[in-house]
Amino acid sequence: MTEIVRSRLELEPTALATRRIGDWLAASLAHLDTATASALAARAELAVHEACMNVIEHGALPAGSTIDLALEATPGELVVRLVDRGAPFDPSGVAALPADPERERGYGLTIIRSLTTAVTYRRVGDENELELRMEIGGDDAQR
Repeated sequence: MTEIVRSRLELEPTALATRRIGDWLAASLAHLDTATASALAARAELAVHEACMNVIEHGALPAGSTIDLALEATPGELVVRLVDRGAPFDPSGVAALPADPERERGYGLTIIRSLTTAVTYRRVGDENELELRMEIGGDDAQR
């Protein structure tokens, strides 16, 4: 891949709206070979979905807010940025939860971290920006 692909998606903050993530990612990664696109889209969909659900369930979004997604696929890397106007939350300060067969929830950040090569957060004005990075191809591509 020699081109840079950019794409955006605006979501209402509902679980139903997150169903659009998979199709958006698949269309955005269609320029890759089929096997690479399929594997990457599956990882990215789960990571982005988990991040969006965290915003929806815990972000205390103001009425009328959206979750804005921006994708950039460069040679070797996929970056998806989520922007929301919810309460500030820096996931870097949250330790991974130990496995517990009795716990049914709370694994979102662990899942996101396991599927990405880097997760960064910053607060810009009244917005949260969460950036998820994934390698395209290479050793980390089959995480």
